[in-house]
Amino acid sequence: MVGLIISGHGNFASGLHTSLKLIAGEAESIEFVDFEEKDSTEDLKKKYYASLQSLAGCDSILALSDLAGGSPFKTLVEVKTEIDKPMEVIGGANLPMLLDISMTKDIIGDLHSLSEAAIEVGKCGVVKFKPIIHEDEECEDGI
Repeated sequence: MVGLIISGHGNFASGLHTSLKLIAGEAESIEFVDFEEKDSTEDLKKKYYASLQSLAGCDSILALSDLAGGSPFKTLVEVKTEIDKPMEVIGGANLPMLLDISMTKDIIGDLHSLSEAAIEVGKCGVVKFKPIIHEDEECEDGI
């Protein structure tokens, strides 16, 4: 089973947690870690290790961060190099990505496939509204 760690600046992770619960209910094997203003990167790393303890029953870990290159992302990459468990780290997390993988992680089961699916769904979840313009149809009877 793949465990998930969701993290980001401020209350990004807890905000995604609230949204996920509202839309899909509580999910198992997911840890949400906020990088608060008062936290150092060492504090953040300790939070990640506590999350890994909670996910000890998982075979592998997929970590999603708000911003590639940010402190949560870089600290997750550090943790990845320090643990023996397979782990992948993705930057640019969004709600469509989280919704999809939270519901399919046990079905897909494979860390690499799940991370690739997460990236694809995350990209597809970003859309721009385009209004559909209907041209006036002329009436057959001339009215």
